[in-house]
Amino acid sequence: MRSLLLFVFLLSMTTITLGQETTIKPIIENQSVQKYAYAYIVIKGKFLSKKLKVNVDFGETKEQIKAGKEYSDFLTNKTSYAAILNHMVDNNFELVETLDYNDITDGSGGTTGIVFIMRRKL
Repeated sequence: MRSLLLFVFLLSMTTITLGQETTIKPIIENQSVQKYAYAYIVIKGKFLSKKLKVNVDFGETKEQIKAGKEYSDFLTNKTSYAAILNHMVDNNFELVETLDYNDITDGSGGTTGIVFIMRRKL
């Protein structure tokens, strides 16, 4: 009798569970997805100088490499991190995250610069 009740219970649960209609609804309906272009900016200090060396990375296509070199050349030799941020904000970028740039040599090291990760809407 117990076996029969257990069988009927399991049969009814699987029928109820598998008999339900499942539909997959799109997460975003009739909405445009925001696309962003990102910039990875490494800023290091120059030896015995207050000037900064800036390396801007937009990506690996020819246009992105060219734009990154132009930004890097323009921003290198600035003496203020705020000047670099202000220039990027003037070009419609927004700051996403700030990281420490660490360098380790011969078992010792530390923070040698700073990294800005920025983005702008396409």
